[in-house]
Amino acid sequence: VARRCIGRSSSISCVFTSPQRVVRTARAGKVSAMPPVSVLHSDEHLLIVNKPAGILVVPAAGRSGPTLVDVLTKQFGCSVIAVHRLDEMTTGCIAFAFTDQARVALDATFRDHLAQRDYLALTTAVPSPESGCIESNLEEGRDGIVRVVRRGGRRGITHYETLVRRGRGSLVRCRLETGRRNQIRVHLSALGCPIAGDRKYGYRARDGESFPRVMLHSWKLDLPHPVYGAKVSVSCQADESELRP
Repeated sequence: VARRCIGRSSSISCVFTSPQRVVRTARAGKVSAMPPVSVLHSDEHLLIVNKPAGILVVPAAGRSGPTLVDVLTKQFGCSVIAVHRLDEMTTGCIAFAFTDQARVALDATFRDHLAQRDYLALTTAVPSPESGCIESNLEEGRDGIVRVVRRGGRRGITHYETLVRRGRGSLVRCRLETGRRNQIRVHLSALGCPIAGDRKYGYRARDGESFPRVMLHSWKLDLPHPVYGAKVSVSCQADESELRP
């Protein structure tokens, strides 16, 4: 499948090169004990932050402790509404709505694939080919693992490009065309390039190799403002040097 490039333009742009590091305290700590989350964009309708690792965006069955929505609600003193997700150990750009008007518009933006989302992944092998498009049906099993299936499931499309080789693997930019659960993690694993630290999807450590988390970072987010229509563009660097281009 030919690789498709999506154009980019913006009228509101923010780049954060040194985001605040937030420690993993969500499971045991209280909301009040957590450091403030780094804000990338904020107005009366739209909020975009740099999500720290180790915290769920919204509640999940069988899990306790504050979520990112809880932390942001306390930080801003008002209701914060989740409109898309990042996995617990994934860091970086994530958008929320402050108002119902913004929520409805952002739901449509993500449903209709109008948001451009670029991620950085540290893989444990070099993709072959080094750039391309991965397209498959994805289905979550009862065990919580998402798998590529021949029939059924939901279509997932990920465009990827190898930026630089790192150790036995490489730093790969992934652009989501769809946003299925664990999509990038499953697709890179299916390509034979599991993400470093991602034991759920095939990573196996070698002697002397250690990663603090699943090495996946939401690097850039471009989307139309849910009320005003202007393009909003944000980006932020990961704390880990291995995830920096």
